[in-house]
Parts: sequence; C-alpha cells; structure tokens
Amino acid sequence: MNDRATGSLTIDRTRTAERVAEALREQLLSGAYPLGTPMRDNELSAQVGVSRTTMREALALLAREGLLTHAMHRGMEVARIAASDVRDIYATRRALERAGVEALLGATAPPVAELERSVAAMQAAASQRDMRGVIEADAAFHTAIVAAAGARRLTNAESRALMELRLALSVTDRAYGDPDEQAQQHQALLDAFRNRDPGAIVLLDRHLDEAGELVAGVLDEISSNRPGRSRSK
Repeated sequence: MNDRATGSLTIDRTRTAERVAEALREQLLSGAYPLGTPMRDNELSAQVGVSRTTMREALALLAREGLLTHAMHRGMEVARIAASDVRDIYATRRALERAGVEALLGATAPPVAELERSVAAMQAAASQRDMRGVIEADAAFHTAIVAAAGARRLTNAESRALMELRLALSVTDRAYGDPDEQAQQHQALLDAFRNRDPGAIVLLDRHLDEAGELVAGVLDEISSNRPGRSRSK
C-alpha cells in the first residue's frame, strides 16, 4: 500500500514538473527571460506555487534541452547563446539535414506530407505577420527533413539544436528575416524534395548558410553594443 502510494506521488510530481517545464519553456522561447537570467528554484517555486523539488526537476528538464545551463557560482541560468554557438548549431543542422535530404532524394515516393503541412502553416503565419508562428513552422519543417532519415537519435539531435536556436531568436525580432521570403524559400525546398531534384542539397546548404549568418550577425551586433564592451572602429 505504501509502495503504491509512494509510486503514485512520484508519478504525480513528475507530471507536475513536466507541466511547470512546459510553462517555463513557453516563456523562455517568447523572450520573457533574457539570456543569462538567473533561474533560482526558490524564487520560481514561490511564484508558481510548487515545491522547490518539483521546480528543480522542471529546471533540470529544460537544462537537458539546452535552454538552461548551470554556471559556476551563479547556479542555473538561461543559456547564454553567442554567435559562435549559432554557427555551431547550424553546422550540426547541416550534417543532420543532409542525411534527411539524401533519404528523400532516394525514395521512390518522397514522404513530404509533413513538409507540406509545415509550409502551409508558414505561409499562413507569414500572411498574418505572425513571426512566432513562422518560426514554429520552420522548426517543424526542418525536423521533418531529418525525420525522413528514419533515425530517432538524429531527429532528437535536430530538435535540441532547433530548441537552442529558438532561444537565440527570442532575443531579437530582426534575426529571422522577411517572413514572406522565408515561406518562399521553404516552398522552393519542398518542390526540390518532391521532385527529387539533385540540387536539393546545394539549395539546403545555401538556405542554412544564409540563415545562420543572419542570426550570428545579429548576435554579434548585440554583443558589441553591450555596456562595458568596447566597439571596434
């Protein structure tokens, strides 16, 4: 009886931690917490109304996703993503997504249904100037590319890379580019995959290179304008 009760409490607490993590994740990706913001479990648990143990579990979940890091002498904080991190994220994505594109090009009937849904969602969000919707559709599109390779660990790695990237995008609304142009680029990628165009990998590389340098450039600019940082002339 006691064992069952203890197990039930553990399950309930775990579910609570997941719900707390989900709410915090939403705030992190919306830019509510700037990069480097301390995430103190005692303060957050009081704000949310859960135990410190539950809050620590929620923060640990977000740390595993790359959204939080544990800094020496500072404790848990929002990950500080610099331009060099963004370039590393895009290099990782390029390797992962190439595997997916090769699978799409090698298929007799490329599985593009999820890609089509993502492009349609992006076009709808772009028409409404809904940048959050455009970014979410972008993430779904590129995750679907990797999923075509049929390897769960590759897809998980892509999801983590995209999560970290979305955190970087939360610091500025200038780092993504024109939403209509983004929708057009993704439509062109979809057409290339659907038609098994041999140039699809080159098209993908160009798309990722341009996007990566845009985001990294904005973060470099933000870093150079921080108080106490000398600006190059």
